Amino acid sequence: MKKSIKVLTFALAVMIALSSFTVSNGPKFFKADAVSAATSGESNNNQNKTQTDTKKTNTTTKKTTQTKTTTQTNVKVNRLLALNSYGEDVKTLQTLLNKYGYNLKVDGIYGPKTLAAVKDFQKKHGLKADGVVGPKTMAKLNPAPVNVAKNTTKPTTNPSTNNEVKKEKAIIKVGKVDYAAHGTKCFTFAIAAVEGDRIVAAYIDDYQFMSKDVAKGVPNSDADFGKNYPQGMVLASKMTNAEYYSQLMKDKAKSTVPIDKNFEAIIEFVKGKTIKELENILASTPKDKMADAVSGATLADTHGYITAIVEAAKAANSSPEIEVTADELKDLKVGKVDFAAHGTKCFTLAVAFVSGDKIVASYMDDYQYMSKDVAKGVPNSDADFGKNYPQGMVLASKMTNAEYYSQLMKDKAKSTVPIDKNFEAIYKFVNGKTIKELENILASTPKDKMADAVSGATLADTYGYITAIVEAAKAAR
Repeated sequence: MKKSIKVLTFALAVMIALSSFTVSNGPKFFKADAVSAATSGESNNNQNKTQTDTKKTNTTTKKTTQTKTTTQTNVKVNRLLALNSYGEDVKTLQTLLNKYGYNLKVDGIYGPKTLAAVKDFQKKHGLKADGVVGPKTMAKLNPAPVNVAKNTTKPTTNPSTNNEVKKEKAIIKVGKVDYAAHGTKCFTFAIAAVEGDRIVAAYIDDYQFMSKDVAKGVPNSDADFGKNYPQGMVLASKMTNAEYYSQLMKDKAKSTVPIDKNFEAIIEFVKGKTIKELENILASTPKDKMADAVSGATLADTHGYITAIVEAAKAANSSPEIEVTADELKDLKVGKVDFAAHGTKCFTLAVAFVSGDKIVASYMDDYQYMSKDVAKGVPNSDADFGKNYPQGMVLASKMTNAEYYSQLMKDKAKSTVPIDKNFEAIYKFVNGKTIKELENILASTPKDKMADAVSGATLADTYGYITAIVEAAKAAR
């Protein structure tokens, strides 16, 4: 009996031991445990990964504790920002300004409050307070982070952000119009360079018939072009004859501001404004009160000149894009000359937009007398200005009449490239080059071989047109 009890006791002990072993290592009896067993390999991997991540985190925390570094906003600004700009980059700007206590709404709209904050910031940090945010302003707003560890004196840099600022690019376009801005005795030439909807540079001039005894006529006035003048008169630029014309204004209208200074005041007024802004100003200001709104301007037709520039800016919409750097855009100057680039029957008007010694953008047009039956004359050709034309002729722009003049080139000289495309090829060639580079090219290239050097150009007087742009660039300085 005792032996049986011992055997039974031993058997029970074995069963309990086996039962314990099965619970630990065999299939589970509870549903959750069964799932856990099915994914035990993944759980082990995750556990190992968690341990590693924890280790890394601890290390990072340790390093962070040892070295404190200032934070920097991730900046992506690939254009100049100004009044009426909008987008994510404007939000970045507003966020940065708020770090300096300006409390702006971060809505991505560059409005009057953002403009005031930018100008205030620029003024306080020794920058030109023009409200235009470029690389210099961004560099002040968002300086590279500085390592302030105990044993570190070298400032750390953020190469990606610095490169984005340095490589900041802008796209501009150039537009030109002939306009009736002032009375009926002249026509106005207006040109504007625009970035998006914003005018970044402009130029205006009037052309009028004046007495040859007191005024200097446009080039070729003493050649074939001048043969079409009325007796004793020359076609003259007011800017070329600014001293004489300003005296005339003083004598006849008691004007106290010279014509060139008036034009400069108008150009300064439109710069930095958008087309929409200027249209709103024109719409809300009586024509006879516009001069009061433009500091330094006294011309009764100030409204007309601003309108001419706006129309030029609109015309830029259909022009080729020109890539420039932000620094070039901020330092843009405009030069214009009247030149004898092509023969003796016309005169060339050339404009160069320059930054330093580099030609950033350019424009040309020829003015020639053409039959009124086939060509469209400049503004006021049907008014007082046109009374000085020879019988059956009008003074016409080749660019305005590009289709007609290109057909003439084809018929007479077998030309295969239209006049406007020829001019565009020349712009492409000169844009981006310095005055010195172009002078060297002109000096080393025979005049009759210059068209071969300019891809897309076939004009025999390509040399003359490039020279005209170079002279305009010199005038800008």
